[in-house]
Amino acid sequence: KGQAAPFYASDGAIVVYAPLSKAVYRAPVLSFANQRRDELQRALRMKLGTAACPLEIMIGGRSDGDTRVLTARLREPGVGLRERIELPDPEAADLDQFRRAISFALLRAWMVAAGGTEESMRDLPVWLIDGALRHIDRERRQADIDRALLLWSRACLPTALELFAADSVAATREPAVAAVLAGWFIEKRAGLNVFEELLRSAATGTVWSPAVAARLLADTEDMTDFDRHVDARFLAEGRVVVTPGLTSAGIVRRFRSNLLLAPAYFGKLAGNKRTWYPLAETLDFAGDADMRRSAAEQSLKVKMAAVGRDGMLIAVADAYALFMERLAAGDKPDRLAQLLAEAELMRGELERVTAKGAVVQRGGGV
Repeated sequence: KGQAAPFYASDGAIVVYAPLSKAVYRAPVLSFANQRRDELQRALRMKLGTAACPLEIMIGGRSDGDTRVLTARLREPGVGLRERIELPDPEAADLDQFRRAISFALLRAWMVAAGGTEESMRDLPVWLIDGALRHIDRERRQADIDRALLLWSRACLPTALELFAADSVAATREPAVAAVLAGWFIEKRAGLNVFEELLRSAATGTVWSPAVAARLLADTEDMTDFDRHVDARFLAEGRVVVTPGLTSAGIVRRFRSNLLLAPAYFGKLAGNKRTWYPLAETLDFAGDADMRRSAAEQSLKVKMAAVGRDGMLIAVADAYALFMERLAAGDKPDRLAQLLAEAELMRGELERVTAKGAVVQRGGGV
C-alpha cells in the first residue's frame, strides 16, 4: 500500500500523487491537467500555474465507482498555500467536475502569485468564473448567445445592478447569460487584459460589486451609464460571427427583424403614427418616394445581416435585398409581389430546418 513516486509538470506547478496500486494513472492525469491548463492559457491569454502555489492532484486507491472530485486549499507553515484535488477513484471520476476543479485551482493559484494572501484575497462570483469557463468552449458559444439575446430581447433580464450582482439570479439560473457576460471580460482589448485585471484586483482585496464590472467594462461607475452600455453590448452580440458559415435558429430569428421598412416621413402629414411596415404592406405604397428610399437603405442592412453566415441565409438575404432594390427602382407591384413571395418561400424553408434545432453550416448543409 505504499506510494508511487510523484509525477511533476515541467515547471513544478502541478504534481500528481498516487498509491502503487494506481501508479499507472499518474501520467494520464498529469496530461489531462496540463491540457486543461494549455486551453485556459490560450483562451485567457494568461500564464497559469506557479510553484509558489502548486496544484496537487491526489489519486485515491478506490475502485468502487466513486465519481467525486474533492477540492481544498491547504496552508502548511513554512511551505505556504497549495491547491489540492482528490480523485478517490480515478477510473470513475467525473471529468467535467475534474476539468472545472483544475480551472478554479489554477486561477486561485494565479491570484496567490499576483500578490494575494489569505487575508487579502476576495472571492469572485461563482457564476462569473463558471461563465468564463463555459465561454471558452466555442462549440456552445453560439447557442449561449442565442439564449441570452432571446432573454434580453423579451425583457427577461434585470438591470445591470442586479445582473452583475455577486448573487445574480439571472446569471446563476441561466448559464448562457453567465457565459456571455463573462465573455465581455475575456475579449481582447488593446493594452489591457480585463480578466487578468479582474483577478488581480480580487487578489489584492477588491470586493466584487457591479461597480467593479462597470469600471472594467465601461470605464464608469454610474449604473445608469452602465445599463446603457450593457444594452449596447447585447445589441452588438447579435452581429457577432462566432463560427463563420454557421446559422442557428436564433440568428434566423434576429434576421427577421430586418424585414421591415421604416420610412422616415411616409404618411406623417396625414396623421399616420405607424413607424414601420411589413414588406407585404409596402406593395400598396410601391410608388411612394419615401417608401422607395427606405427600401434602398434597408436592402444594404439585410445583406449585412447575413455576412459570415451560411449559404442558405445569404441566399435568403439576397432574395429580400433584390425585392427591396426593385421596390426602390420603381418596379410594378405584380413583379414585386413575385420577388417577395420567392424570398418568403426561401426563408420559410430555412426556418423549418433551424426550428428543429439543426444548425446550418456553410454551403447549406446541416
